[in-house]
Amino acid sequence: MKREHVSGDYDRMFIEGGHEGVYGLPYRHSCYFPLFRAVRRELAKRGARRLLEVGCGTGAFAHYILKESSMGYAGFDFSPAAVEMAVRRTERGELFRVGDAREPSSYDRPHDAIVCTEVLEHIDADRRVVSQWAPGTVCVCSVPNFDADNHVRFFPGEAEIRTRYGDLIAVEFIRQVRKPELTNISLASYVRAVRWNRYSPRRLAQILGLTSFDKGGGWFVFAGRRTDVRECGSDGDDAVVPNNRKSAQ
Repeated sequence: MKREHVSGDYDRMFIEGGHEGVYGLPYRHSCYFPLFRAVRRELAKRGARRLLEVGCGTGAFAHYILKESSMGYAGFDFSPAAVEMAVRRTERGELFRVGDAREPSSYDRPHDAIVCTEVLEHIDADRRVVSQWAPGTVCVCSVPNFDADNHVRFFPGEAEIRTRYGDLIAVEFIRQVRKPELTNISLASYVRAVRWNRYSPRRLAQILGLTSFDKGGGWFVFAGRRTDVRECGSDGDDAVVPNNRKSAQ
């Protein structure tokens, strides 16, 4: 079983990534931008007006929403380093704060929608997190189909998502979003990568996104409304729903 990382682990990760590194890239250059677009599309389809982002990271999605939509925004993260970077990126310090997704007090800002991407796969008590969300709230989340050092679980298919979260979120939609091979997806980065790998057909296919979702890896984006079911585990653990770890090993 993999150890759940603590906030200090993520502080170091974000600091080492640097303001000029992967976590400081402009949102349109980030490998997460395809995910951001898919999430925004689902929010717009459901008429979200004021969203709260659970695990805002360094603020790339927040910057995207603030620049290219009229939705209201607030976000929190349990990494102080990430929150500091989000504030620097957006110059909107009032929108961010340090918070714990497992604590009810983190959700006291007015909102009608929750965005939770790149979070649930990192937390042992993921169902406890979802159980904090108010019934009827629009929920747009993502989980990966690939494993990583800081993932305590991943999801090989849609069935595992519905099994784990279907009682807490009335899942209306699940979409596959292919993860880009490059960390920086700017045009200049792609041109450079294609030039360097023009004699390697397999690597070139990966860079150009020609591999399948299952082989190349990606995210499942799922959306729906929070039900009125409460998590019945004593501390939001895995007593109710299997953790999918067997398939992740």
